[in-house]
Amino acid sequence: MTLSISQGKEAHETISNPGFQSQWARLHEACPWATAFQSPGYITAWYEAYKDQYSPLVVSEFSAAGDLIGLISLATENGSGRPIVAGGHQAEYKAWLALPANGNSFIEAALKLLASETGAGVLSFGYLPPGTPTDWTIRSRGTSWICDLKPHPRPLIPLSVEGDVAGYLQKKKSAKNTRNSWNRLKRLGELRLEHIREAGQLAPIFDQLITYYDIRQGGTRGKFSFESDLAKKPFHLALLRVPNLLHVTILKAGQETISAWFGVTGRKMYSGAMPMLSPFHSASSPMAVHLLMLVEQLHQDGYSVFDLTAGADPFKDRFAASYDSVDSLSIYFSRGKWIKHTIAQGGEALARRALRSLRIAPNSAVEHVKQVARVPLGTWPAVLAQGSVALLKRSLSKPQWRIYVLEPKNVPAIEDAPLMSRDRLADLLPFQPVEFWRTRQGFLAESLKNIESGHHFYTRVENGRLLHLTWFVENQKAQVFPGTDQAFDFPPGSAVVHGSYTDPGSRGRGLCQSALRQILHDVARVPGINYVFTAVPADNKPARHVIEKVGFTYQGVDAGLR
Repeated sequence: MTLSISQGKEAHETISNPGFQSQWARLHEACPWATAFQSPGYITAWYEAYKDQYSPLVVSEFSAAGDLIGLISLATENGSGRPIVAGGHQAEYKAWLALPANGNSFIEAALKLLASETGAGVLSFGYLPPGTPTDWTIRSRGTSWICDLKPHPRPLIPLSVEGDVAGYLQKKKSAKNTRNSWNRLKRLGELRLEHIREAGQLAPIFDQLITYYDIRQGGTRGKFSFESDLAKKPFHLALLRVPNLLHVTILKAGQETISAWFGVTGRKMYSGAMPMLSPFHSASSPMAVHLLMLVEQLHQDGYSVFDLTAGADPFKDRFAASYDSVDSLSIYFSRGKWIKHTIAQGGEALARRALRSLRIAPNSAVEHVKQVARVPLGTWPAVLAQGSVALLKRSLSKPQWRIYVLEPKNVPAIEDAPLMSRDRLADLLPFQPVEFWRTRQGFLAESLKNIESGHHFYTRVENGRLLHLTWFVENQKAQVFPGTDQAFDFPPGSAVVHGSYTDPGSRGRGLCQSALRQILHDVARVPGINYVFTAVPADNKPARHVIEKVGFTYQGVDAGLR
């Protein structure tokens, strides 16, 4: 038996060698717990896409006859030298490959070699595939190593038995919520699920799907996966070039793409990842319809399991048919590393509890800290004074709102070419908060709420920055002005303009006036709208001036606050 480690250029030459790749493929096929995330196609695509961030590191074991019998694909972060399991945050499952007879012995020896050769402190596998040998972790007790092995429930949908799948689909489709979603989406056009099989098919619509994904992730979690990881897009396109590895489906209503689902496949298992949905139709729950159509397609294509993947998620629990268990594994090569990690975890948990007790979302708090850190030190006195006044006004007072109205028949014609874009979703992502009490996550969360409620928006983006945004509701039924607690009895056929924002550096350019004129021009073409209302804080004289300049007339001050 020969155990060896190779790094950097040497490792790249090893994994690129056709003979080594053939042996790698055979070992992957012979390893009972292997998944697609350890296959040559997946790992080599990841190495190539992330070569500017990571260098390959490979530990391999060969038999006396020269056969590859053990392999763990790792990488070291360029600069820090920190080791990770290849695939990084992209891979749902991380593991080593070995024959059943040496599944424990190989990884134990490989990790010892890794620690001695690289000085590794911590190595995390995230989720191990079911069946991965872990007996060796028990033997590590009493040594300087500490292995943190934790079980996690994994939701599944079995696909192999015809009767079970038919019963599952009948039950889920007949549920009232799903039935309503199906009916609402059908009104948009014929529903069909399309399987994207080639990178050339995905490329033209990928940016649209990325916008769906980053806006939702940004608004709900404060994370922008594709924006912060520029290798993520080319990596997934590369995976699609590997036969039978990346499985992409899109749900279309008529000609409109309303959702997408990415999954990695291998050994008749589909592991779901990156559900993407249009916020314009999220109120109709397209992912529920997409999932059920995908279950049917995967069953017909001979898959045995739909892996919804571990992790707390009400949507997954809603559609799971059964559960098994997967383990997460972190290895600390010294007690000092484990103690440091434990203290950090405890401090983080304490901070999160404190934030929740104050009703502050932890992700939002992190973004507030980042926002404050961007403020130049010399400007702090003015910023604090400005922020204190603004926060005091926001928390201690309810502004008096002046109500304005305009009839569409009185809308003036637009002479210049329109500056604003309507409902261009990608224009929301370039928003950058200037006031330190505002956050990008909060802005996107509010934007998603508006879009899902049927509001339209008009935007101006220049040089990758959102300069202006105005919201518009075509048919205001609620008796409250959007974005305020101002009660008002809207007459039938009322539209509302609200929520105008102009980047401070672009004020004075007439952007708000331009947006209003364009909105009113569009309103004049919508049948059934008799009035357009807007509400402006009584103390905001510049906003009142703009409103009056485009033709709105003062209706009064409504004092009936809810």
